[in-house]
Amino acid sequence: MGYILSAQDYIDRLQADPSRKESICHPEPFETQYTWCSAMDQGWFREMQLRDLWLTIEENQVKRDVIYKAEAASWGPVSSFFVSGTLKNRHIGLTEDNLEAPGGHYLECVQDGVETDQWFAGEQVVRLRFGLKADAMQQFAASSGFPHELQAIPNGDSPSSFYRQGRTTPEMQVILHQILHCPYRGSIRQMYLEAKVLELAALQFFQFTEQADAPASLSLKTDDIERLYQARDLLIQQFDQPPSLIALARQVGLNDFKLKQGFRQVFGTTVFGYLRNYRLEQARLLLQDGQLSVRQVAQAIGYAHSGYFANAFKRKFGINPKTYQSHTEVNPHLRNSFECLK
Repeated sequence: MGYILSAQDYIDRLQADPSRKESICHPEPFETQYTWCSAMDQGWFREMQLRDLWLTIEENQVKRDVIYKAEAASWGPVSSFFVSGTLKNRHIGLTEDNLEAPGGHYLECVQDGVETDQWFAGEQVVRLRFGLKADAMQQFAASSGFPHELQAIPNGDSPSSFYRQGRTTPEMQVILHQILHCPYRGSIRQMYLEAKVLELAALQFFQFTEQADAPASLSLKTDDIERLYQARDLLIQQFDQPPSLIALARQVGLNDFKLKQGFRQVFGTTVFGYLRNYRLEQARLLLQDGQLSVRQVAQAIGYAHSGYFANAFKRKFGINPKTYQSHTEVNPHLRNSFECLK
């Protein structure tokens, strides 16, 4: 377990750190980007105030395990989607420990509650969060179809505290990619982002309304979770020639059932789903770099046929690799960078 910090503890340590670097910039009138690097962590945080909603995108990496404990507060409803990295979250008195990971999305509302987030050293967490503003939420909720937890909103009442988890569908993944790599500027960017976030919210709310709750989670001990992280690390190290599922289970000392079920629970996808996503993310970075052709990128990440690679890339990112490469060459805004820190 990491050490525990309150919000004030974090601020005090950050201000006392002589090595810290911080900057704030405003890429758009409606957008603020905060970038930092300190002895504790590094990352960036973008906040966008749109017409009917707010949107934040953050990337953060801590340098040692830490638990952040928030002060008692009320917030929500708030939606979260994880793109990379894993956190262990808990709403004291409302939930037990929840693993929040890629492949999962979350909807929460808390009334006078306390939340803890456990961050793991070296985990690069990329998370998108949004919330509809009160007027918009009331207008949409006036018609039927919202999750039952939100049905108090049309009457002007605040929902009771709740926390729900769902699975990110391929349709949601495409929208996430479009939001993260929005190619537009100015008012067109504002319109585009609002439309995409509303589409994402609609898919999330529909899933919670129409689908039954997921089956009960597998009970995992701390040692099991550590072994699952070892399995993930081995996959990453050997991503071009990965071991079989049985071989991987043996290497980390788990049976194949616990490896399959536990891996999905911790990382939000199957073992080889994670491997595929990792390969494609490496491909995206190589295409963004622009030094290799699409065929060479496919070979570098372990695809024997560039056609199979192109199909897999388009399914994940909603765009074919050649088009993506040409767009990043002409639009540097698509690159994840720390430009405001320079």
